[in-house]
This record gives sequence, C-alpha cells and structure tokens, in this order.
Amino acid sequence: MKIDIIHATAGEGHRKIAMAVQDSLVRLGRSDLQVRLMNCLDYTDAAFQKTYAPIYYWSVRHAPSLWGGSYEVLDHAWVYQLIRPLRSLTNSVHAKRLLEDIVKNQPDVIVSTHFLPPEILGRAKQKGLIKSKMITVITDFYPHTVWVNPGTDHYWVMADETKQDLIRRGVSEEMITAGGIPILPTFQPTGRKREILKKHGLEDNRFTILLTSGSFGLGPQEAILEELKTFKDKVQCFVVCANNKELKALLESKTYPYPVKIFGFIDFMPDLMEASDLMVAKSGGSTTSEALTKGVVMVIMAPIPGQETRNVKLLKIRDAAYFLNDPHEIHGIVKGILDDPSTLQKKRDAIRRLAKPHASEDLVKMILAGK
Repeated sequence: MKIDIIHATAGEGHRKIAMAVQDSLVRLGRSDLQVRLMNCLDYTDAAFQKTYAPIYYWSVRHAPSLWGGSYEVLDHAWVYQLIRPLRSLTNSVHAKRLLEDIVKNQPDVIVSTHFLPPEILGRAKQKGLIKSKMITVITDFYPHTVWVNPGTDHYWVMADETKQDLIRRGVSEEMITAGGIPILPTFQPTGRKREILKKHGLEDNRFTILLTSGSFGLGPQEAILEELKTFKDKVQCFVVCANNKELKALLESKTYPYPVKIFGFIDFMPDLMEASDLMVAKSGGSTTSEALTKGVVMVIMAPIPGQETRNVKLLKIRDAAYFLNDPHEIHGIVKGILDDPSTLQKKRDAIRRLAKPHASEDLVKMILAGK
C-alpha cells in the first residue's frame, strides 16, 4: 500500500502534523506499507519556493492585521469563487512537478496537511489522472474555504465544532471525522515533571510557567517576566525564544529575583511542557493540540489574526485556556491561580474533554481500514 503524506513548510505546524502521521505508520513496522513524507514546496518552481513561505512569515510578523483581514475576506464564498480560477491556474503552473510525481507514483492514499496539495490533486482526480483516496487533515480548529476542495474523499478535523462548520460549507457529514489533530508521541504525558525540573536546575515546589511563541520567536516575553517579579517567591520560568536571537540576548542580559531558564531554538519542547503548570503561547493548531495532550494549561497571547484567532474561539467556547491582550494581564491570571488553585483544575478538566491524544493512531486506523 502506497501512502503519500504531503505538507508545506508555511508555518511549522503543517510539517509536524504530517510527521506525526508518518510516525504512526512507521511504528506499525509493516513491510507492505510504502510511506513517503513530502514537502509540496519541494515540487514547485524556484520562484514559488523562494516566495511562498517568506510572504506568509513577513505578513504575520509585520502586517498581521492585513493578513487577518485578507484571510476573513477570502473566506466569503462569493469572493473566493471570483479568484479561485486564477489561483488554481497559478498554483497548477507552479506545482506542475508535484502533479507529475503523484501521477507517476499513483499512491493508494494521499494525506494532506496543507490546503495546496488537495486543491491541485483534487482536480487531477476529477479528471481521472489519479485514483488515490484523498484525505485532508485540517490543521486549524475551524476551517477556511481554501480547505474545501472537490476530489477530497474525507476530512479529518479537530472537534465537533469543526465538523459542523464544514457541514455548513456543504461537506457531507459522512465525509468528516472529528478525530483531533495528529501529534507526535513525544507529547504524551510521561510523569517526569520532577526529573525534568531537576535537570534544568529548577525547584519542584514552585509554580512553573513556560513562555514561548512558536518558531517565529514573537511575543512580549520581557514584559511578562517583569510582571512576574511580584511572585518572586512562588514562580519560576522557562523561556523559549526560538529563532529570535536578539530577544534571547536581551533576556540573558537581565537578572530576575526568581529562577528563569532561557533557551533559543530547542528540540525538547515536550519536556518543558511536561514540567510546566502554565504555558504562555500562541494558538497554532499543532502547538495547542500538543499542549492539550500534555495537559498543560495555556495562556493565549497575540494570536495571529485569521487562523489562530479562530482557534481561540474554540478554546473560549470550551473554557480550556486563559487569554491575555496585554502582558500586564498575566499578573491577574497568576494571582488568581495562586489564590485559588481550583480555577486551574477547572481548566485542566476542560482540556481533558477537548484533547484527542491518540488522533494520529486513530487516523492511521481509518486509513488502513480503507473507510
């Protein structure tokens, strides 16, 4: 059985989710499965490769309101129908090699964790060029019209709310599974909190806060750390600056009256989540799903307008996170938790109801069952 898992490196989440599906398939140890993990941008022309992800990164970093406004406008069906023919033509021209590869390989199943592959390959399937079963894994908590494409056989989505949104958009209920966003097994709880804290020189009797904001390294970490000085005898922090070297250098130049561990780009985020009581982060679909599985309560800050603000919508409906618009608001959140720990426990209970820790394995079961 040939299974192609296709993502795009426009935001780290699409790749991580694709890797989670691949991992679940590989761990089966079945010799009859031929699994390929593909970045669809590797199969586009040079100009497309050089501009597609950088334009996205630039937009969310320097013009988030413009990005969010465009995202919402394009989600109106009549607007998208006007630009869809040109968009489809442009993407088909740039991604010609992707189509050629899939037609040549003829996989039995195509799992897409980005909306670009199903748009191109779905049309090819309608023309009879490929016969693959096409599964789209929507990587945000609510869909956008670009995710809905003719030729798609099944949609794998986060929650019942996502499913209902797709049904509203005309997708048949039988074509949708609300199975959760796939994550790597390293984000399953391990019970090693005390061990991890000790490894990094932190105490196990302090309230531990993880500050991070994804691969962009964005966010008001400096201001939050200043606010937490009020709780100097009770808190400690991990700070992940990702690729933001300037922020890392700035924070390392300061001293704090409570324990603070500062990191750049790391590969042990599951450990830091495991050891933390609260995680201040952005609301990307992958990161949020990882946190839900770990059981760490999130404080959502500065979500990217568009997909991340929609993720916030579900977390608010389920009462499964805290939210701040200004760094100074972290003071009230932490004070409330320290004064009444039961408030944090209520969030943890909501998280357990929302989390789908075995989403990847469940998706693989569906793939192999041929449903």
